[in-house]
Amino acid sequence: MTWFLTLTLAGALAGPANPSKTPLSVAAPSVAERATALLAADNRRLRAATPRVGTLIADGIRRSRTFASLVADLHQTNVIVYVETSMGLPNDVAGRILFSSAAGDQRYLRVQLRTTLNRDAMISVIAHELRHALEVAGERSVITEKALEDFYRRIGDSAHAGGGYDTEAARAAQRIVRSELLG
Repeated sequence: MTWFLTLTLAGALAGPANPSKTPLSVAAPSVAERATALLAADNRRLRAATPRVGTLIADGIRRSRTFASLVADLHQTNVIVYVETSMGLPNDVAGRILFSSAAGDQRYLRVQLRTTLNRDAMISVIAHELRHALEVAGERSVITEKALEDFYRRIGDSAHAGGGYDTEAARAAQRIVRSELLG
């Protein structure tokens, strides 16, 4: 009987659940909130090799809706991307994507960033490379380094002195994120 009285009093003190009888609205999480939550998940698709890179990724999510969308979109794929900095990139390369391996249904990519770039440049280059990761995710035949090269030879629209290819979609993602970071 005591528990019944406790429940009755608790209900009376709380008042009616919805006195206006209008539907309650629940705010959907923002893209940035979703992307941040995805990065904390055990099955996250985007992984930072160092705390510095992790801070860049978190900053990109917080400051750029496009960056956050790229991260959220990546989590809908079977591609896992590790992001690291590198001192060994050719002089004309700010970032690149490399094929690491495939195991089961998962494909693993590495993104390398020029260590000497400033913070906003690094974030926008990560966005550029995430767009490439999404391109790879859409092409199931990319399961080796050779298949990655063949894929970009087929869809790439500009060759670099270092032998790589690029796409307008990746360049556009980089420009948009850079603009959002400045705005």
